[in-house]
Amino acid sequence: MEGINKVVIIGAGERVTKIGELFSKAGLKVVLGKESYSEELADAGLILEALIGDIKPRKEVLYKSGEKTPPDAILATTAPWGITEIAAATRRPERVIGLNFTFNPFQEKCLVQMVKGLETSEETIEVCRSLAEKVGTVAVVVEDSPGLILDHVIASVINEAATMYVTKVATIEDIDRITKLCLNWPMGPFEFADVIGIDNVLVTLEVLSRQEGAQFLPCRLLRQMVASGRLGQKTGKGFYTY
Repeated sequence: MEGINKVVIIGAGERVTKIGELFSKAGLKVVLGKESYSEELADAGLILEALIGDIKPRKEVLYKSGEKTPPDAILATTAPWGITEIAAATRRPERVIGLNFTFNPFQEKCLVQMVKGLETSEETIEVCRSLAEKVGTVAVVVEDSPGLILDHVIASVINEAATMYVTKVATIEDIDRITKLCLNWPMGPFEFADVIGIDNVLVTLEVLSRQEGAQFLPCRLLRQMVASGRLGQKTGKGFYTY
C-alpha cells in the first residue's frame, strides 16, 4: 500500500470542513462528498465517512464506496464505536479503520484516535499513522471500544459530577471551579457537558453501560435534561444558560 494522495470525505458540517482543511494544507487532494461523490472514488486512497448518527448508514456508505475504489484504498469512519461491525459490512475489513478527529478549542491542535477493528491490518494502521503525522495531528491507536479514550473519560467525569450535584455534595459552579483550579482544566465538567451536548454525553454513557457494565449508567439528571430539551449551548440552556 503506497502513500495516500487523494481523500474523499463523505459528510457535511463544520467538523468535516476542518478535517478537509487539515488534509489540504498537507498537499493532498480533498473532495468533500455531500451527495454525489461516486465519480471521485476511482483514484481515491482514503475514503473517510463522517456521517452523524447510527451505524447502519455508515455501513452502507463504506460498502458502496469500497465497491468503487482501488483494492488497496483505505475505508475509514469517524464513528466512536462499532468499527469491527462496520468493517464486516465491507469486502476489505483489513483496510477499514476508525479515524476520530477531536479539535482542541483552546489551542491549534488536533487529536486523531485511530481505532483498530478486529481485522484491521498493521499496514493500514501504519499508513494512517504516517498520514496523521503528515497533516500535523497527534495520533493514538486505540482498540474498538465504546467512547474510545476521550469520550469515555469525559462522559464518566460528567456523570460523576452530575451525581455529586444531585446528591448535594456541591453546587454546579463549585464543582467546575474546583476542577479548573486544581486540575488546570480549561473548563469544568458541567461546562464541558454544555459544549459537547448533554444528549451526546447521554448516548456515550448508554452505550458504555450496555457494553461495559452498570457502573456507567447515566445519572437521572442527565436523562431528565435531555428529555426537557436542555442540551447545552446548542439549545441555549444546559447546566448553564447562554
